[in-house]
Amino acid sequence: MEFASRLFTDPVEELRLRRWARENYVSVESRDPAWHAVVLDEMCRKDEERAAVHTYSAISRRIVPLAPDHSRLLHGPHRDLGRLPVLLRVPVVE
Repeated sequence: MEFASRLFTDPVEELRLRRWARENYVSVESRDPAWHAVVLDEMCRKDEERAAVHTYSAISRRIVPLAPDHSRLLHGPHRDLGRLPVLLRVPVVE
């Protein structure tokens, strides 16, 4: 009967097992293959998330932050007042 209970888990127990797996995460080498399939699945998901975080952090190390601007002025839209508008003549075909 234990095998049948491993095939079907009600949603509440599945959430409880997934939470337990998150809180008691262990590395792949330390996991027991006899643990519940939901626990093993959630730990594998956490492995994937940790790998994704590692790749994002590797990218973020190359980003140089800008110096903070501590002025309290609100900057409006950019306007280039030094230039005069250029009018183009469109050739007319007669």
